[in-house]
Amino acid sequence: MDTSFAFLGLTVHAYGLCAAAAALLLLVPMGLLSRRRGLSAGTVRVFGLLGIILGVVSARAVYCLFNLPAFLETYENPWLMLRFFDGGLAMPGLLAGLALAAVLAARLMKAQPGALLDVMCVPMGLMLAALRFGEQFTDLGVGKAVEEGWFTAVAPWLFQQSRMGVAMEYRLNVWAYEAAAGIVLFAATLLAYLWLRGRGEARPGDTALCFFLLYGASQTFLESMRDDGHMMIVFLRVGQVAAALCVLIACGVWLARYACACDRANARVWLTVGGMVLYVAGVALLEFSLDGRLTFGAPSLARDYGLMAALCGLAAALACSLMITLNRRLDRENAPVQASCE
Repeated sequence: MDTSFAFLGLTVHAYGLCAAAAALLLLVPMGLLSRRRGLSAGTVRVFGLLGIILGVVSARAVYCLFNLPAFLETYENPWLMLRFFDGGLAMPGLLAGLALAAVLAARLMKAQPGALLDVMCVPMGLMLAALRFGEQFTDLGVGKAVEEGWFTAVAPWLFQQSRMGVAMEYRLNVWAYEAAAGIVLFAATLLAYLWLRGRGEARPGDTALCFFLLYGASQTFLESMRDDGHMMIVFLRVGQVAAALCVLIACGVWLARYACACDRANARVWLTVGGMVLYVAGVALLEFSLDGRLTFGAPSLARDYGLMAALCGLAAALACSLMITLNRRLDRENAPVQASCE
């Protein structure tokens, strides 16, 4: 399904309008924040140019990589991979391309890459919300089927409904959940940015790490709900694997800094490492259960997704707690230095 309409003799695609709005929602706030962050004029413009190119190329490359058999065997025409305007882009590839564009733009404009990544990640949730909103006009964003019951009667707006003869089919309305999550992610990242900016020892790039941590934790859960057959590795979704990697990378950076600040791996480090292992192993086991390859009593979407949400929340909480503790420790260490200077 591709919703489109004619305008001045041109075919306008609804998802394309949402993508254009998403670009504006990213670049306009970036321009405002870059001035406050002291970035040189034109940095965001250079990022915008590189981001469009690298974002689309990377998103298409990731999509084609994991759908290579379709181009080689089903379509029997690998040149179709160059037709990116016909659809087939991967969100993990887009985010990777934008991150690379931020680093390159910062290097070209003699700025700190971490500072530009921070500025990029603050409004990133708004961009994601607009892109997810546009998925309703495509075949994406369709979730697993659920049985009709009291919850579907109380909150029918949470589900996509279609009539199958005399019965009504309910599916999880994942695109709407992810759009709402994007707005929450924007608010949380903005709060993290303001909190970190108020602390003298916050390193450039910490806001970006907060964004990718929260994005990864939420997307690990939300990607599992999808049932659109898009970007799969056996029964695992590529987006879900990429999201889990975001959590582990962000946590790994803070773990390394904390271990260096403490001169050793103490109980706090091992607790966080154990939590990450539990997060990865638990999500994998629950995916086996959701796929029907492993059973824990009677099948239950509510039970499995409840446990998965708890594991994702635990991983995010442990990493955030470690980051807060690390910043407070640095504040205490630098307090005597600041007092002597005064």
